[in-house]
Parts: sequence; C-alpha cells; structure tokens
Amino acid sequence: MIKLFVFDLGNVILPFEHRQIAVKLHEVSLIKDRCTPEDIFRYLFDREKGFVNAYEEGRLSTKDFFRKIKERYKLELEPEEFKDIWNDIFEEDTAVSEIILYLKERGYPIVLLSNTNELHFSYVMERFPIIHHFDEWILSFEVGAKKPREEIYNMVFETRSFERHEALYIDDIPEYVAAAAGYGIPGIVFKEAADIWKVIRENCV
Repeated sequence: MIKLFVFDLGNVILPFEHRQIAVKLHEVSLIKDRCTPEDIFRYLFDREKGFVNAYEEGRLSTKDFFRKIKERYKLELEPEEFKDIWNDIFEEDTAVSEIILYLKERGYPIVLLSNTNELHFSYVMERFPIIHHFDEWILSFEVGAKKPREEIYNMVFETRSFERHEALYIDDIPEYVAAAAGYGIPGIVFKEAADIWKVIRENCV
C-alpha cells in the first residue's frame, strides 16, 4: 500500500520546453551567425554536460550563471530580461494538480523532488499556488545534488518513518524512475494523469 507520494516538478506538474529559452537567447545574440539555437540548447541543457547542471546543484549563483551565458553568446540582454526569458516556459497540468489536492485532502504526505534552480523555483512559487500544497520541497540547487544521484532520493526519508517500498515516485524521465527503483523506491514514468489515478485506485485504501 502506498503511504507517501513523491512528485517530480517539470513535465509532471508543470509542462515546459527548454528549447524556447535557446531560441529566444539566440535572437538576442550578437554572434548568432556563429551559433544556432540547437548549439545553445546543447550547451545549456545536455543532461550530462550541460552548463545548467552547475546552477542546478547550487555551485553557481544566479548572477554568475547569467554573466557567463551573456559573455559566451554576447547577449544584448539585461538581467531582468534574461529572467523573463528563462522563466516564461511553464504551464500547469491541472489534471495533475487535482490529484495533488485529492491526496492532500486525504492526508497523504506529498513531497516534491526536483532538479531545478533558483530562478525557476522562485518563479514557480509566485506563479503556481499548487506548489504550496506539498509537505516538503527537496530541490537540487538547495541540497547540492541532482537526480539520479542517490543522496537526493535519500533525503525523502531522512525525516520520515516510512519504508522505501511504501512510497511512489512519479517522474517523466525513465532514467530517474529506474534510479529510484535501484534505491528501493517504486515509481512510474509519467505520461498523463490517468497513469497516477490507476496506481491510486490499485494501491490506496
């Protein structure tokens, strides 16, 4: 029986597309003839080597992150303009939000486990009230580790008496769900809200 629900943020609760950022940054680059939006996308968001990893692990401040990108691509951009481009990528999957409210009303602990960064999460807190229904946020830029590293998954259980097999982890990235399973945490690869409802019907009283 499931006693604890652990949600990823991006493309589960809040659908988004990073490529929008790369396209908009390319538009304001003074060297756009020497790079493409795809070049910028790979530089920033490659899962293994992307520059964003340092920012999402808290190893770079927002100020330094912006400065380095601006210098690399010669961006005609002020910090507030960069902030708007960086943040204006999210929308809410209201079907998933309904599940979160359903679980909260029935007393299930719900935890957010997210690879994210200071700019994005500050924006999410202001823009999407659903985020405030969680019992805890475990955020990569605050804890200094990103999924699929084991330590960030372990933090879910540090202040809770649940066994790992009593949790359900929900993420859109198969690699992260597989990592959780390797650490003893059952999970599902999210495609749509119906996937979560099916598990709830089968495993919750």
